[in-house]
Amino acid sequence: MPVTPSSIVTPQRPWSATAVATTANSTYGDTPTNSVLLTRQDLLPPNPFTTVNGQPTVTVLHPDHGLFTGIQITFSGATAVGGITPSGAYTVTVLTADTYTITHGSNATSGVTGGGTAVLGQLARTAVNGVRLTSLTALARATVTATELQLYISNDGGTTKRLIQSKLMNAYTVAGTAGQPIVDFGFSDSNPLFLSASDTLYVAIGVTLAGGIVFRAAGTRY
Repeated sequence: MPVTPSSIVTPQRPWSATAVATTANSTYGDTPTNSVLLTRQDLLPPNPFTTVNGQPTVTVLHPDHGLFTGIQITFSGATAVGGITPSGAYTVTVLTADTYTITHGSNATSGVTGGGTAVLGQLARTAVNGVRLTSLTALARATVTATELQLYISNDGGTTKRLIQSKLMNAYTVAGTAGQPIVDFGFSDSNPLFLSASDTLYVAIGVTLAGGIVFRAAGTRY
């Protein structure tokens, strides 16, 4: 295709992120009290961890991870492998496009591959270079009164969050015979939101809802 000043010529890969907000936020300054990180979360392949006997270094199989050395990833859902269970936040050292290493808090007692089939990797940062976000929607999981939906952006790891957009979710009563209207923030292929590698998104709601409101973002990373 022809290259224009706004073209993205680096390879693009699918990117998505989700968050659930339950508690009302009424602080519109740079430190909203009840915002939730809209984060990318990947399901890793079965048994993604390989340990080394007597060492804390673990090699992680994470195809097309798009990460860089020094970024943090948070694992959940792993089972024990080599006498340790990778869980929580780790800093990665990239080996290849599909693998990296992490350092566990204790040494493995054997060198094996494992970790189970339900390992999730959660990432706060967007990608190596950034993200072209083309969709952001919200849906309530319970009966809700009318509430504001808020979108914040941060480029300092969440210390400062700037309000950049809001939408209204109309009152909705859960019913098995009626579909709930999805709130669309209006991003699209022709109207994307560009995020740099250092940008993170946070969402918030104006009215507390115990069941929560689910936000989903999608686009491409590059």
